[in-house]
Amino acid sequence: MASFCTYFRSWTLSLALIAGFSLLVGCEEDVTAVLGTDRPFTLYGVVSPQLDSQWVRVFPVEGLLEPASGDKLDARFTSTELESGEEHVWRDSVILDALDQQAHVFWAPFRAEYGRTYRLEVSRPNGDETTVEVTVPPRAEIVLRPPAVSSTSVVLPVLIEGAAPRLLRLEVMYTVAYVRAGSEQPVSDNVVISYDGAQEETAEGWLIPVLPAMDFETVGEVITQRIDHPLDRNMGIALLNLTLRLVVGNEEWNPPDGIFDPARLVQPETMTNVENGFGFVGAGYRLEESWLPPDEVIEAARFRVQPD
Repeated sequence: MASFCTYFRSWTLSLALIAGFSLLVGCEEDVTAVLGTDRPFTLYGVVSPQLDSQWVRVFPVEGLLEPASGDKLDARFTSTELESGEEHVWRDSVILDALDQQAHVFWAPFRAEYGRTYRLEVSRPNGDETTVEVTVPPRAEIVLRPPAVSSTSVVLPVLIEGAAPRLLRLEVMYTVAYVRAGSEQPVSDNVVISYDGAQEETAEGWLIPVLPAMDFETVGEVITQRIDHPLDRNMGIALLNLTLRLVVGNEEWNPPDGIFDPARLVQPETMTNVENGFGFVGAGYRLEESWLPPDEVIEAARFRVQPD
C-alpha cells in the first residue's frame, strides 16, 4: 500500500478534489450536508496507468459527510475493465489523510491500461449501489520542437503528441544559478511558472509555447523576493535547466468555467461523474521533460549560459 498512499499525498492532480476532501472532513461547520437522499456513497479518486495499485476514497452518505471511523465499511468494491471483462475486488483500508483524520480508501493491486475504460461499483449488502465509469487517456508524449527566435520574442514550442483529452497542472520549472550582490558564491534555485491555459489544440496534439524571455522577469522577481537581497546584475541569472511538467487527464476533468475552485467543487453535484452517488473519479497520468536550449537561445532570452 505504500506506493498509492504516497501518491495520494504527493500527486496534487487532485488539486481541488483534495482541497474538497479537507472541507468534507474538516470541522463540522465546514462540512457539506447531504440530506434527503438515498444515494449510498461519495467517491473521490484518480485511476492511473503509472500506479501499480489503484485507490478511491469512499464516504458513506449519511446526514453529514463526517470524518471516518476506524471500522471498515460494510461495502463491496469492484472494478471491471470493460474491454476485457477483467475484474478486481478492492480492499478497504483506513489511512490518515493530510489533516491526520481517518479516511476510508478502497484499493486494488493492478496497473490500469492506457485507453481502457473501468467501471467501479460500490455496493451495500442490501443491494444499493454507487457506480462510475472512467476512461484512462491514451498514451501521449512530449516532443520538443525547434526554438523560434526573433528580434522580439523567443519561443520554445513543445508538442504533447497523441490524443490527450485534457492537460492539467501545466507548469515550467526554471533551474537557475545566480550570485547575490557582494558575494562570490553562486546559488542554485528553482522557479516554477504556471502555464495553465497556454496550450493550443492542433491536429497533431496540444502545442505549448514556452516563453523564456517573458519568464525571465518573473524568475528575477521571484528570486529577489526569496533572498530579500539584490542580485549581482553583472553575473546575471544562469539557466541550468528547463523542466515541463503536466498531467494528462481524461475528458471528465472539466470544472465549471474551467476553474478548479474548492469552494464550488465541494458542493455535491457541481462536478460529478458518479451514478447514484456523489463525488468524482478521474483518470490521468503525469508527463515530464527536462532540457537545456542551445546557448544562443538562452542568451536571446536574457539568461546567462552556465560556464563549463
